[in-house]
Amino acid sequence: MVAEDPGKLIAGNRYLHRDAVARLEQALRSEVWEAEAIANASHWNVVKLNTIGLKRISLLTYEDFERPFPALLESITVNLENRTAVRRSYRARVNPPVLHRKELLLPADHPRREEYSELTLGLERTGLLRETSSIGTRLAWEERMREAGVRIVGHTIELLGEPVSQPDVTIQRHLAAIRRDGLSSPVQSLIRYGLINEETTVFDYGCGFGSDIEGLQAAGISATGWDPYYAPDEPREPAHVVNLGFVLNVIETPAERQDVLRSAFALAQRCLAVAVITSSRARTETCRPYGDGHVTRLGTFQKFYRPVELKEFIESTLGREAFPAGPGLFFIFADPLSEQSYLLSRQTRRSAPSVSAAARRKAAREAAFEALRPDLEAIVAVATDLGRWPAVVELPEKILKRLEAANTSAAKAISLASNLSDPKVLDEVAEQRQEDIAVYLALNQFNRRQNYRDLPEPLQRDVRALFQNFTTAQATARDLLFSLADSERLCAAAKATASEGLGYLDEGMNYWVSTELTSRLPAVLRCFVGCAEKYAGGFDEMQLVKLHLRTGKLTGFRYADFELSPLPRLEVRTKVDLRRQRISDFDHHGEDQRLLMKSRFMATDQAGFDRQKRFDAQASEIGLDVLGIRATGTEIALAAETAGLILSGWSWAATGPQADAG
Repeated sequence: MVAEDPGKLIAGNRYLHRDAVARLEQALRSEVWEAEAIANASHWNVVKLNTIGLKRISLLTYEDFERPFPALLESITVNLENRTAVRRSYRARVNPPVLHRKELLLPADHPRREEYSELTLGLERTGLLRETSSIGTRLAWEERMREAGVRIVGHTIELLGEPVSQPDVTIQRHLAAIRRDGLSSPVQSLIRYGLINEETTVFDYGCGFGSDIEGLQAAGISATGWDPYYAPDEPREPAHVVNLGFVLNVIETPAERQDVLRSAFALAQRCLAVAVITSSRARTETCRPYGDGHVTRLGTFQKFYRPVELKEFIESTLGREAFPAGPGLFFIFADPLSEQSYLLSRQTRRSAPSVSAAARRKAAREAAFEALRPDLEAIVAVATDLGRWPAVVELPEKILKRLEAANTSAAKAISLASNLSDPKVLDEVAEQRQEDIAVYLALNQFNRRQNYRDLPEPLQRDVRALFQNFTTAQATARDLLFSLADSERLCAAAKATASEGLGYLDEGMNYWVSTELTSRLPAVLRCFVGCAEKYAGGFDEMQLVKLHLRTGKLTGFRYADFELSPLPRLEVRTKVDLRRQRISDFDHHGEDQRLLMKSRFMATDQAGFDRQKRFDAQASEIGLDVLGIRATGTEIALAAETAGLILSGWSWAATGPQADAG
């Protein structure tokens, strides 16, 4: 580094604004520009340099520094040794990391550095920057400012008088505790992976009624616990394993969640298990929004986490890697040896020790459960289709009648059905459904703006279950819409999609795909196509689209015989320039331009794919693949003639002596 040693040092990494890179030593400057070339990225504004010898550089894109606390939009981590780059986007996230003390990243003579420093000094005087580990994300920071009764206008602190609150709500946390017949899912997972055994001590942080403690003790395992309501006098003591099961999701303030998480981890000698209810398992029909979660009919608070959101929250709070162990369940290790043992154990499944009391109760319920199994499986099918657990009104009438005959409420049946579901599948469907709704709301910006009450009731339920509220859903949709300006994100999505066999990415970073398949594309590409369709008035007559990923254009192609011919003839081409808001039509009727290698733009399950694939394999053998995407009928005939072949329907037939020999 040069004498002034620019940047902000955090945990062995130095952060600098792009404007401060010129103050680095020549060798470091060269590495930064080398990383930029490897990543093929030019829009970053902050660089993260590793200072402990690792040859890694991260190029970070934050919101404009004119914002008081810019949010992280994207990170690209470049390994200079193997010249690889890993990209991670935060643009669609509700709770991205935010930057404080941004002036430290700027060069000393930057014209805005003094102004930014004044804001930091003011925040320090109010005490808002004392617990930096609990303010690293947007929601946590906004909550901290609300509690302090301040807001930031420009780069000036304004007092609001009384801190902002949400009146007429009394949170009844203790009512969230439930009595279980057996061990909870996080404790069962700890046992299954060998983290709890006869020699392990266990502490249940927020134990509620103590069901897990009773079950573990019955199996001969040393277990104790503490709860602020049901067991407040029990000591909080260190243990090999600490369980923080379904606690964070009932705490209504983000800052307190972080305090509880840190306190629980401080007691863990080997491992902390953190479990919450995920958004895909949420049922919010009878809830009302509150803070970043919901208040239930009982007056309890519930924060329904998305798995990625929970992982980021844990890791930013504890500074440790969180390992997923199940839906809404993460393990965080205090002991490196235990961490490695766990990673190895993932290859071997273990059975949980029997707990006699739980087993007896389970046997007593088994017969009744089996009698309901067909209807429960049908409910699971409905939930899997929706990506969330259905409301009672969404269940088929025949199921409701059978449940009534069995003297079982629909609500209880839905709860029982969760025991038969695959949470991973449900989470995947929920994520897909979130993308679908985000695309729908993003494209809806082009229409008359709809209020939440104008949405169909099933869609309202989707929004509540998957986004918590309409405001969050709209924000996600807007972020998706704005992300279309990020060509690197578009290219990355197209590259990943093409690698999975959907569509074709050419050397010029143009992505081609059949219009029949656009509904299968990732959200950002669907939104790209949808915007072009909105502007052009639809692509109903088009069979193929080409996304110009770097220039913000999309071209639609209409062919005379797309389904009937192996070499469809181009009739019309329509180009939509979204950036300049222009539409250009091109007539190709008299040119006899043919589409080559059509199977590249199809999916394996589309009608006619196998036949087209066989045809294209033969076309490749005679060299048609080197002609590109399009060629005239004359050019195709000449290539075939050179190979001694002639087109005959969906195959190539030999001509001349070869045909006679056949």
